Amino acid sequence: MTRLHGKLKSSQLSALIELLLAGAKSKPISMTTSELAKRLGKSQQAASNHILELEREGYIERQREGRGFALKITDKGVNELASFYLTLRSMMEETPDMYEFHGYVFTGLGEGAYYMSLQGYRDQFRKKLGFEPYPGTLNLKIKSALEMQRIAELKQREGIRIEGFSNGNRTYGGLKVYSALIEDERGALLAIDRTHYDNSVIEVIAPVRLRDALSLQENSKVTVKVFLNSTRV
Repeated sequence: MTRLHGKLKSSQLSALIELLLAGAKSKPISMTTSELAKRLGKSQQAASNHILELEREGYIERQREGRGFALKITDKGVNELASFYLTLRSMMEETPDMYEFHGYVFTGLGEGAYYMSLQGYRDQFRKKLGFEPYPGTLNLKIKSALEMQRIAELKQREGIRIEGFSNGNRTYGGLKVYSALIEDERGALLAIDRTHYDNSVIEVIAPVRLRDALSLQENSKVTVKVFLNSTRV
């Protein structure tokens, strides 16, 4: 059976899409296997197998409702649908030149201040971005599954390369940066080669301390616009 993205079978995707169209993304919905079979144009046994597979692999959850069950798509299922959507969109449309993300401020591990103070990075930022960053990164938590998929897509795009270097005692890794506006402040989004963060977190830099410039507090919502066709904003 064909699998998409190495995860979902094509038959599972079809069933998941039907559940999405029926409203199972936002709330549990009642749908019998015979109803699903009719939607899919398959036998009731096949539809039942699809439901069991999707539940077993964590794409949907079943909740008892009277004598039957209600079905709801899990976050994992929504992420897979979003991934499929982005793949399909990239094949049908021109690749976007601007990405917009919405994140929530949180306090990181404090490593950004150390790394942004290293001259080996600062010289490259000044030359390639046109500014020296404030010694620290602003960490933003992304809550939208679709935006997490867009972050993964963005990281596959060509960015401005900041090379790793050695100071004789230690080697520091490289990264890509993307010119950005953080609200109305000029800056950049970082895509670090080796990071302990996944796509639910983005790190941005600017010439100023963004928490002060934008009057940000913990959990403040911030809009970041990333531009691909410009080396500088």
